[in-house]
Amino acid sequence: MGLHNTYRVILLLGLLFPAVLGAGDKRKSPLELFLIIDGSSALKKVQAAVVRWLHEEVVDSILQEGDRLTIWLADETGQEIFSGALRGAGDKARIKRVLQSVPFEGGTANFAGPIRDATARIQRSHAMVYTLLITGSTAGRSPSLGGDAVGLLRFTRVEEFSGWRAMVIGLGLSARVQQAAAAYMQKAR
Repeated sequence: MGLHNTYRVILLLGLLFPAVLGAGDKRKSPLELFLIIDGSSALKKVQAAVVRWLHEEVVDSILQEGDRLTIWLADETGQEIFSGALRGAGDKARIKRVLQSVPFEGGTANFAGPIRDATARIQRSHAMVYTLLITGSTAGRSPSLGGDAVGLLRFTRVEEFSGWRAMVIGLGLSARVQQAAAAYMQKAR
């Protein structure tokens, strides 16, 4: 990995994870979280673990009042199953009910539609944006992202679990990473 790429990775981490790194503290600025969940049967056997992790690590630990959440089910249709701003504890309970009711029984998971929708919304958002993709991790299986898969997964962090994975995807970051790297290189001269 060249020096230029090393700087990109360091800058990417700073851009991707500021909300998560300070999740225990109260943020001052709102977060817009895009959650895309594998709607195929790949998560059926680990459904309880996935839902528990989403409840504890996302809903309870990251989201706070003023944040906005959109959840897509990446099944054959790529449907949006929840979208709304968090205004109080009742909203968190409602989100948990939505997550609990996700059917992990679909045919194939197609992430292309939800990722395309999330990418378009990033362009309009004025908040800090965080995109989380939950997918099964059976042997030899990778998400069906379409022709843009390499570009979409370029800035991704993966956390592996038994039978599934959580992927933080840096959608729309290419230009920002390049600008930040160029600015850093100018200062380093």
